[in-house]
Amino acid sequence: MSKSINSYKSCYIIGIGGSGMSSIAKYLSQMGLDVSGYDQRSSYVTNLLNNDGIKVDFEISNLKYTSETMYIISSAINIDSTFLKDFINEPNVFTRPEFLKLLSKTVYLIGVTGTHGKTSTTALLAHIFKFNGVNISYIYGGVTSFNGIGGHYGDKKLPLLLETDEAFNTFKELEINSLLITNIDHDHIDHFGSYEKLVEAFGEVILNVKDKCVINIDDTNLSTFLRANDISYSSTKNSIYKLKLPESLEFEGKDYTITTKLIGDHFISNIVGAIALAQQHGITIEQSLNAIEHFAGVKRRTEHIGSFNGTHFYDDYGHHPTEIKATTKALKENTSGKLIVIFQPHRYTRTRDNYEALKNSFEHSDITLITDIYSAGEKPIPGVSSILFEGEDIQYIKSPRLVPHFIKNNIKSGDIVLTIGAGDITLLGPQILKYLNENK
Repeated sequence: MSKSINSYKSCYIIGIGGSGMSSIAKYLSQMGLDVSGYDQRSSYVTNLLNNDGIKVDFEISNLKYTSETMYIISSAINIDSTFLKDFINEPNVFTRPEFLKLLSKTVYLIGVTGTHGKTSTTALLAHIFKFNGVNISYIYGGVTSFNGIGGHYGDKKLPLLLETDEAFNTFKELEINSLLITNIDHDHIDHFGSYEKLVEAFGEVILNVKDKCVINIDDTNLSTFLRANDISYSSTKNSIYKLKLPESLEFEGKDYTITTKLIGDHFISNIVGAIALAQQHGITIEQSLNAIEHFAGVKRRTEHIGSFNGTHFYDDYGHHPTEIKATTKALKENTSGKLIVIFQPHRYTRTRDNYEALKNSFEHSDITLITDIYSAGEKPIPGVSSILFEGEDIQYIKSPRLVPHFIKNNIKSGDIVLTIGAGDITLLGPQILKYLNENK
């Protein structure tokens, strides 16, 4: 039987450089545990962990298991290749979902879930509370300017705000007190087996939330799960919080203007959901709006990474058709020139399951370049390849090294260049900017 988290003095995290694992590491470190971990390679996130006083190993062949340490293992790491392979069933060895389940039993948990918008909306809520002097704890898988890695241990008497992941049905086992749900879309079908089963999983989680849910009823499936005392928001239906695009909301007959640095209708929708949830926990609409005006966003969520001769460069984590379409639409509406998109598909299974929708998601792009699939540890699937995407205005690029030269020859002042995907495509934008500045 597992001991309580408070009974451990040290924690070792396998896969600590991942977005979800690094935030747990920072949370536990601030909680008072001696936290360290392993990752396969050095990265921006491992450097941030070092800056936060958390040691990261890149070689663990000499490490030994001890029953006094709590171990948390990322799903991205094959445990059979680590020193923990013979200890997976020990009570101090947890997968990430198992750890979060244990943690949820010890706190008042405010969750944020949905196929899209979880990270940015959780980060926004963390910012709203922090900006208004409420020292809640939070864990989300992103990096922001106001906190760095998205983990913080606050006042133990206050709630924990958690990005609540539907992948692998992680959210099913959590004990959730209050929950914001942004949307349900066609994803993670390799785990759930069908879209209908994914929808059912959301319904089960909502049913088990102890207090109120805040639900986006613009989503047809979510609207069917609205319980008697839940809070609704929408742009198209009768709801408690009414989203009025492009930049306002209505509550109890009063209009409020939303001022934000975030670009796109999807962000405005998520902002309204965050305002509704924050109001349920003591933050007024006016207090939220003031905080939102000062929120710079999450790294890799339509992040402006630089400019060259009037061409602006953005980077985004989007890897699902709906995300790609929303981000590219928002950027196209904010440029006077061309929108050039460089997309890296994420996972062979996701590419296979969403191929047609992915190929059709670049309607707002003037030029689209497709790089090879980022496997995320998956084995290749015969017949699933980035070459399949080639067509009118979509070009397969065999090597990312060819991209900077292509961009140099195809941009003018007023254009926007977007790198998008959940893999290492994020490295390409700075490389393009470096090339352009060196070859003026």
